[in-house]
Amino acid sequence: ETILITPPAGSMSAKKLLLIGLGDRNKFTPDLMTSVGEVAAREAMRLGVTNFAFASDLKDAGIDSPTALVAGNVVRGIVHANRSENYLKEHKLSTTKKLEKVYLLAGPAFFETAGGGISDAISEVKKK
Repeated sequence: ETILITPPAGSMSAKKLLLIGLGDRNKFTPDLMTSVGEVAAREAMRLGVTNFAFASDLKDAGIDSPTALVAGNVVRGIVHANRSENYLKEHKLSTTKKLEKVYLLAGPAFFETAGGGISDAISEVKKK
């Protein structure tokens, strides 16, 4: 499930906050994060957003997950959604704005590991 929150002006720097539920924590798999990245990107484009930040708080929520794979799968989902949307635009089936930047946030303890997963995913999707 997802919920879009529009916080009161000045309460946070983001104008909107999209929360994406992951379901039963005991059934979590890193593959789920591909779909989560895709949902985040599609919603951003649907809302006319050109830049967005993505933070996965899995570790903060106590879910022991492979950081590099999770970060990479988020990137894979975002790229897939963006490519699909570009295809639709080329065929005049969509009028969403182009994504300019996506910021993937990771805490200091996981910065290097997440960065490695992100780099691997970018290298992989460039080949396709």
